[in-house]
Amino acid sequence: MYDDADLEDTDDRQFVVALARGLRVLRAFSTAPGPLGNREICQQTRLSPSTVSRLTHTLTRLGYLQLAREQRRYILTPKILTLGYPVLAGTTLLERARPILRSLADRTGETAALAVRDGTYMTFLDVAQGHNMLAVRLVAGARLPMAASASGLALLAAMPIEERKSVAARIRASITSRDGDVDQFNRLLAMALEEPVVVVRDAWTAGIGGVAVALTHGEERASMVMPVATDRVDEATMQGELATALKEAAARLQ
Repeated sequence: MYDDADLEDTDDRQFVVALARGLRVLRAFSTAPGPLGNREICQQTRLSPSTVSRLTHTLTRLGYLQLAREQRRYILTPKILTLGYPVLAGTTLLERARPILRSLADRTGETAALAVRDGTYMTFLDVAQGHNMLAVRLVAGARLPMAASASGLALLAAMPIEERKSVAARIRASITSRDGDVDQFNRLLAMALEEPVVVVRDAWTAGIGGVAVALTHGEERASMVMPVATDRVDEATMQGELATALKEAAARLQ
């Protein structure tokens, strides 16, 4: 799951493999629906059982994980927030985006979110839940692959060409290592490069799509995105009404 594992093969003598692996364990919880046992963490991180056992023990001793003994599974503790809060508090783009996300969600009824690049994934920094009963629900901290998400493709398309080539090459290598569909990624990226607003349907998972636009504010780059249920919202609505609302919200922000 985590293409960051590829970095452990680097010849960089300053790279601390143990630290990288500990962070991979913490990040395994970002997409987990509930507590994780060592076996599930092994599957998510591709680390050996002995390594995961040592890392979860260490993170528990440090106070970032808590063991639910009756389940033999781990949960994150509130202490983990101390790692992310300074980033959130200092993100000017996020501060400016919050009221606009709320306004966008109220206008459309769909969930609106701000996402930033995290390697070859996108991490949601803030989410304004939509009021439609069937609006897609998101939580801050959730992650999606850039290769199959509207937010990731929008940000990738907006990158300077050399940076885009470099990141796209990493994405293709990661997809290939998982026996994924590189052709699908190439098609989605080509489409994203042609339109100011990216519309993706059923690429990450069946039944879910997204409408996204890239944002820049000084040195900060992000995507504003609205996830939708594709069995409820047709492509014409995504490319029309939702894309228009998103462009107007992005213009207000920038």
